[in-house]
Amino acid sequence: MNAFASLQDVFQRRILDGGIDMAILDGVVGNAISTADERVGVYVYAYAARLVEALGNDYLTLRFAAGDETFEQLCHDYVMATPSIHRNVRWYGRGLAEFLRTNAPWTDTPAFAELAALDWAIGLSFDAADETGISEADIATIPFERWGEMILGLPKHVQRQTFAWNVGQVRHACDHAQPCPQLQRLEFPQTWIFSRKDLEVHYRALEPDEATALDAIANGRPFEAMCEALCDWHPQEAVALRAAGLLKAWVGNGWIAGVELPAN
Repeated sequence: MNAFASLQDVFQRRILDGGIDMAILDGVVGNAISTADERVGVYVYAYAARLVEALGNDYLTLRFAAGDETFEQLCHDYVMATPSIHRNVRWYGRGLAEFLRTNAPWTDTPAFAELAALDWAIGLSFDAADETGISEADIATIPFERWGEMILGLPKHVQRQTFAWNVGQVRHACDHAQPCPQLQRLEFPQTWIFSRKDLEVHYRALEPDEATALDAIANGRPFEAMCEALCDWHPQEAVALRAAGLLKAWVGNGWIAGVELPAN
């Protein structure tokens, strides 16, 4: 390794180790204004500060609920534990929800991980590649007797998350500049859906039967299997009407990217 590459290596270690590796000081010249340690310290601080700033742009709801001081601390902990491996900082925060879910002291506030998951789902929905949704006319081309065989595809901008805490209520307060509600565990977990339309991300809670039906679609099961899943929620004679109504709404929302029939 040549001298310059060696200098780069120790400089990187000093930044990523949070100031532990002091070897870099041998290659930095101080002056009357600042010592070598202070000059290097500017870069050590800036590395974490820029990543924390980027996380603040991605995790608006989490920051709103945690408050600036706590948010910056949890982000700093994440930065120190998670060196950046991405050329695009947009993807740096991918693991924040899991980090908060599994690392003390943040495990003491499990709603933080769910807030991070909500924010990341919004970002994924916004950044997803454009996909043209199917129309009711496309469904109409399928012979009715083969509807049960239909395999429906969800576009990439459709994201789903299940929450045990009132994070949706927190997001609503954030969106409408209202005081942050107290974090509370829900009586029953709630599935939310996130989707993009006209460069705007929309999100709402799903009814339990709709969440079950969408699970079947997301898992590649045919329309008939989706209807069978709805039997857990509705009398058999009401399932066909409910399934048709859901399909019509999903197509109208742009939640269905394609429909296929298995080869005979």
